[in-house]
Amino acid sequence: MELGLEYTRKVLFISEKIGDEKIDRTDRTQERNIPMDTVILEKIIATLYHKYLIPAMIVDLTGQAVSSTLPLLQNELPSGILTWRGTDQIRLYNNYQTMLASFGFVDGDGVQRIMFIGPCGVAGSAETTLLYNGHRYIYGLHYTKEDPHTFENFVLLLYQIIFRQSLPKSRLQWRYAKVTHTLAPNTDAALEENLYNRRIQESTFDSYQFELRFTEYIKRREPEKIGWLFNKMKETYDVHLSVNELEGLKLKFSDFVAVFTRISISEGVPVNQAFGLSDALIQGLFRIHSPEDWLVYIKDATYRFADMVQRYPLSHNSLLVKTVVNYVDSHIYEKITINDLAATTQKHKSYLSTKFKSETGKTIHQYILERKISEAEHLLLFTDHSAKEMSSLLNFASQSHFIETFKKITGNTPREFQNEHYAYYLA
Repeated sequence: MELGLEYTRKVLFISEKIGDEKIDRTDRTQERNIPMDTVILEKIIATLYHKYLIPAMIVDLTGQAVSSTLPLLQNELPSGILTWRGTDQIRLYNNYQTMLASFGFVDGDGVQRIMFIGPCGVAGSAETTLLYNGHRYIYGLHYTKEDPHTFENFVLLLYQIIFRQSLPKSRLQWRYAKVTHTLAPNTDAALEENLYNRRIQESTFDSYQFELRFTEYIKRREPEKIGWLFNKMKETYDVHLSVNELEGLKLKFSDFVAVFTRISISEGVPVNQAFGLSDALIQGLFRIHSPEDWLVYIKDATYRFADMVQRYPLSHNSLLVKTVVNYVDSHIYEKITINDLAATTQKHKSYLSTKFKSETGKTIHQYILERKISEAEHLLLFTDHSAKEMSSLLNFASQSHFIETFKKITGNTPREFQNEHYAYYLA
């Protein structure tokens, strides 16, 4: 990850604008003691996390997260990481698998707080999941891996946002976990093996160029090129894999689903829709028992994301239409009426209908039905619900109405659709 200069400037600009009413910008003599509103800071932390996948939280001096009832598990943290040591130094910790950091600041109410950053994985470490604070995190989905220099820069960025000035690197204090000498040869051997495997498997998911091409083909909706890439992958994985290696492929799948999800959201797909598909895909991994299953599954998942991006070209639509789309997405399992949408948007239903039709080329009723059928496709692929259950879940008048609408929109009955896409799942 590279901390993009333009993005960093935007975050700094936003943080200054939203905090202006609390800061006398003419007096910079006590700038390091400028208080920042906790609510504002939480929003900045969330923005940075969505960009960089490095978590942070505001903690009080007892180790309790300010915005959560869940305390940090002290036995999992290095000693002193949550100790108040003033506002002019940063403590960083590296155990060669994860990195943590902390520094003190004073919030808008004059209360001493600790900014706790991490965990951030260490670039080059073999782990693809992380058990931390009682929760299991997946690399690429919940956290990222960086080298110490990049993690250091991220921490300094957050410090600069809060204090409106930088901190000399001499005030950064790194601590490293002790590692026994017997681990070093194993680490070196693993590194050599990983580098060798990456060199000889250049066309696989480990290839950075492969990832760039893959994501670009999804954005541009080029199925023939996506198919070509999958043929290259099939050549690579047309071998017997051990159980551990197959589990590794499943973790790679989780990594790419995280990438797909972020691409989809950036291309205008509603957040609930993108994460809903992401969660369903990951939950379905237990059905994978061979490399062939895995390739079919990830290929279908890729086309699902590509279709979803194609279906939601929201970047050119007005805020009004986006509001309607997001409302429908959030209430897809409920009965949705034009009166509900008019109340939500505070627009007359006639104006709303005309505006929506002019921008999307379809009526609101047509759009709602298409979205419900799209959700039904999702349920057919990743759940065991019957057509009768789905018609009830999606608030259709009857099972026959659901099947009729499904065939009208997709050209197939629900059973035909399921058989065509995932015949091997029905066993």
